[in-house]
Amino acid sequence: MRNQNTKFNEYFSSAVDSYQIQQFAESGVFNANQENYVREKCKTCCRVIFASDYNYKTEKQFTDEDDKNETPRYVMDMEFDDKRSVRYPDGNYEQNVLLRPLKQGNELQFFEFAPYRMYTCYAIPKRVHDIRAGAVEGHTLIIWSKNPPLSDAPGTRNQRFVYVHPYPDSWYPEYHTVIKYRNSRGALVDKKLEWPTYKRHFYLPYRLDVDLCYQAKSAADIPSKWYGNRHLNTIGDSYQITASVCNAKEPRQIFIPVFA
Repeated sequence: MRNQNTKFNEYFSSAVDSYQIQQFAESGVFNANQENYVREKCKTCCRVIFASDYNYKTEKQFTDEDDKNETPRYVMDMEFDDKRSVRYPDGNYEQNVLLRPLKQGNELQFFEFAPYRMYTCYAIPKRVHDIRAGAVEGHTLIIWSKNPPLSDAPGTRNQRFVYVHPYPDSWYPEYHTVIKYRNSRGALVDKKLEWPTYKRHFYLPYRLDVDLCYQAKSAADIPSKWYGNRHLNTIGDSYQITASVCNAKEPRQIFIPVFA
């Protein structure tokens, strides 16, 4: 049932007493149990914070000196401050995964390396990383209702991402291998897999015609807006993350996992 008296046409903040919710999330959204695995028994699940390696003060990659000077780090977080603010998954009410300042004890900054190349919100296990409206350059990273991992339901492949750990290339048997796929015109073409090049990047395997990775927006970039967030002001600075052409040396594409 839709909530009454919502105020999406007025400015609101990420705080729990201000954030606007068109409809509360479905029952069981905070339940980790799945038909394929139970989080408490999962051997491959791992709670993690994803920190950006981009220094918004210097507009360059973080250095050891920056860390010694305690320059603030930005990490993946939600556009809302309390897990009770998670919305029912509706088009035009999608919720951003943003870069926001690291905050001690904020459970919304924890994610999981979950099975099937999915990245789960630790505090909201039925929500996973997704690219809004498909894996297209410039489209925004959001959380969305988790499809059953073995499902062929529409959008499931768009919830799968590869975090490229900085292992030697030889550890990746896929590197330089050639696969075949059908392009947008239906022609069968060859694709050489180069994604192990993009160390510490999130790679989007959904698209084979172009290598796409997560990239944080800069302070000068214009945020993408839709009805559910066009009047949202987060408490503190925040930056969207988008699908962008992979660049191994672009610091806004580099994310450091901090295991917790």
